[in-house]
Amino acid sequence: MAEIEMPGDEVQRLGELLGRVVDLIDTRPSGYNPDDVGPPLVRPGTNFDEAWKDGRVQVKRNSKDLKDGCDAIVKAFAEFDTKMGSSLKESGSQGGGGDATPAGGAARPSS
Repeated sequence: MAEIEMPGDEVQRLGELLGRVVDLIDTRPSGYNPDDVGPPLVRPGTNFDEAWKDGRVQVKRNSKDLKDGCDAIVKAFAEFDTKMGSSLKESGSQGGGGDATPAGGAARPSS
């Protein structure tokens, strides 16, 4: 049986960090003050700061989508793991069939 490795802790942590980005992206103070940069840089600095407003919206939207994807992946693998564990418990409690060959390889005597 193939083994599936899923870095669940890392995906979950990524989702948490992306959630933090979403929470903090709108906390405006970029620290930009036109008076601090001086006359030659006022216009470029102001243009960048204004343009970043649009970028901020897009980064927030994309980060939220990625966070939702991470959450869905973690949830899907947890549900799959639970179902597989239940399935293994059920098949193990049935005791197996009477026709199985013993571990030593010799055929079972018929009754």
